[in-house]
Amino acid sequence: MATEVKLVLITGANQGIGFETAKELLLSDIYHVIVGSRDPVKGEEAAKTLQATPGIKGSVSSIQIDVTDDKSVDSAAAQIGSQYGRLDILVNNAGINILTKSPDREALCKILDVNVVGSLSTTEAFLDLLRKSSEKRLVFVSSSMGSIAHAADPTSIYYRPQGTEYRTSKAAVNMMMVMYMARLKDEGFKVFAADPGLCATNLIGDLQSLRQRNAAEPADGGQRVAAVVKGEKDADAGKVLGVYGVCPF
Repeated sequence: MATEVKLVLITGANQGIGFETAKELLLSDIYHVIVGSRDPVKGEEAAKTLQATPGIKGSVSSIQIDVTDDKSVDSAAAQIGSQYGRLDILVNNAGINILTKSPDREALCKILDVNVVGSLSTTEAFLDLLRKSSEKRLVFVSSSMGSIAHAADPTSIYYRPQGTEYRTSKAAVNMMMVMYMARLKDEGFKVFAADPGLCATNLIGDLQSLRQRNAAEPADGGQRVAAVVKGEKDADAGKVLGVYGVCPF
């Protein structure tokens, strides 16, 4: 009997970590990846690029989804429900960062809207479709920068008094992941936070600065997130999983 294809939605997958996660998954023919993108043109372009990449065995499509727009999120859920009847894996990857010289209320509101509220909104919209799957996998892309334990430890490489807004958002994402795990585990869900590590993406709009800090390439981060999606870290469900293993909260 042929293996049933697993349907994966990755938000913000037209570039960066989301794109590379999709590429890694598509090396196997058991995945159909739905590229979620706020800009439908960019999403379609990304899907075409992925499908034309040498070595790709899976299939890919795109869908418009702006995680800060309830109508867009609900429309995407309705479209996937109508087309497929279920969703096996949701990867809440869409995220932003805004660099500030000192903590800024406007920046914090914008970052929380995408990174936290957007992830919750998307998860809630797709829960019923995930419930129809035998996989039921929910992944939040997080960061060790959101670890309170690291932030409070002077010996940690993450002990840096910068990025208050972004780090606060990822700490909230980690808590959200734990709450969903507690809420859904009895229904057979596997819930994780996946930390791709510091990667040279467009997240802060300064690739050179990131590479000077020895940032990994986006493909490395994509492999780390994909490992969680593929079930390679299932023994640590309900935890934040980083390049060095389980991240302390």
